[in-house]
Formats: sequence, C-alpha cells, structure tokens
Amino acid sequence: MNNKSIANGLLFGVGMALALESWLLGIMFGIIFYVGLNEKKRTET
Repeated sequence: MNNKSIANGLLFGVGMALALESWLLGIMFGIIFYVGLNEKKRTET
C-alpha cells in the first residue's frame, strides 16, 4: 500500500467531513477518492 495515497484520501475525507459537517459523508468521500487514485495509478502502469 502506498502511504501517500492513503494520507491524501484521509486528508480529503477529513476536509469533506468538516465542510459538510457530516463525518460519515466525509469518510465515504475519502474512501472514494482513495480508490479513485489507486485505479488511476493501476491504469498508468
């Protein structure tokens, strides 16, 4: 696992949670963002 993409996903998730005032939505967006980054890296290699 790549720690940088995990950190980016968590940071994005926490940011969205604070912006939306909903931790559940923030965590969901963070997971979606993390999975999207992983898929992008897989298709590039």
